[in-house]
Amino acid sequence: MMKTTVSLAIAGVLLTGPAAHAARLNVMWFLGTDAEEKAIHDVLDAYTTKHPETTFNLQIVPYDGIEQKLSQAVASGSAPDISKTSSMRPVIRPYLVDFAPIFGAKYLDDYVPAWAMGARLGDKIIAAPLHVTATGILLNKSAFAKAGVAIPSEQQGWTWDQFLTTIKTVKEKAGVRYPLVWDVSASRWIIHEFEYGNSIFSETEPYKVVMDDQKWTDTLNKFIDITKTALPPGQWSGSSADNPKQLFNSGDAVAWMSGSWQVAGLVANAKFDWQAGPTPSGTVRSSIVGGDYIVAFNTGDHVAESAEVIKFITSPEGQALFVKTPMYIPANLKAPSPDYGSPAAVAALKVMQDELTASPAYAGTDQGNPAMQYVWDTMKQAVIQAVTGQVSSANAVKKIHQAATDALAADE
Repeated sequence: MMKTTVSLAIAGVLLTGPAAHAARLNVMWFLGTDAEEKAIHDVLDAYTTKHPETTFNLQIVPYDGIEQKLSQAVASGSAPDISKTSSMRPVIRPYLVDFAPIFGAKYLDDYVPAWAMGARLGDKIIAAPLHVTATGILLNKSAFAKAGVAIPSEQQGWTWDQFLTTIKTVKEKAGVRYPLVWDVSASRWIIHEFEYGNSIFSETEPYKVVMDDQKWTDTLNKFIDITKTALPPGQWSGSSADNPKQLFNSGDAVAWMSGSWQVAGLVANAKFDWQAGPTPSGTVRSSIVGGDYIVAFNTGDHVAESAEVIKFITSPEGQALFVKTPMYIPANLKAPSPDYGSPAAVAALKVMQDELTASPAYAGTDQGNPAMQYVWDTMKQAVIQAVTGQVSSANAVKKIHQAATDALAADE
């Protein structure tokens, strides 16, 4: 665990509260990329320049088990003042500051709608959107050029059938080991279901499970065929030690199903030309909205100060500073276009932002639905079991459906 002390000040008046006082704020933070450590320092340094009277104890912690860490912290009365989180599970919700009376009921109108949805709990706003991610295809442009095969424009796009045929051709002509690598992750897999019109939950409250099991099964069968014909043997069964990121970064794959968070690493490490998208479509175009939130806890003495810090970090100014170094997509729609310092990064992240915009609403609302947090683990295991033949595709989908039904009940 690394601890860094940063001078901060929180002066000024909240919309509905008294003047904030200088205080030492405890913040728990995990890193999405190594570059994010500089990003959080940059944004806090900017806050220090504006308000130099309050100190800030920043604790960098591993992502693994973050929800358990927060649960244990509130149970023991040692919750931080502020924390980054990827979800707000029920066990911590009673301890989260409601930003609605502080920032106003329309505060979330300035943020990517699908991700902002996950910050709401009834009439409460229990989190602030920090940044968003997009899942999609990354392409080895050098391999396409060597094979003499054109990449379609974002506007033209390609279907999954066209895409798979093309990358297999590129693999053969360019002498690349694999046509495709795919992160072994439920949130990376579900994009394939989204692209065939399949979703888990209704888009608005009262939420219900809307899965058409037969359509889900048909699409899962398509994915299983991809694992057999386009992916490295054993990648989605766990029997292969090959890492999708390493394979793509080393030039051993034509395409990679991953996400926007990989762009900074490609800028720094890739020895070939690359680009994002276009991501293939099934019956529709779709990405999936992901990201992180920032929350404040109501258990300490610094709620007002914490809210002011969060207000700054999620403001257009704070967002521009935070997303620049790790090359993230800002959650605030009013944030200026980031200067990533790399034309390739700017182009790639624009394509991924465009794909988020073109995605159906459920590609965000499923991800943002709090009940989804109880579905991911079952989904991943069910898909792996179907890929390895341990269960039928139909039974794998039934498991996912049941997990979603149980999750809605648990989240009530």
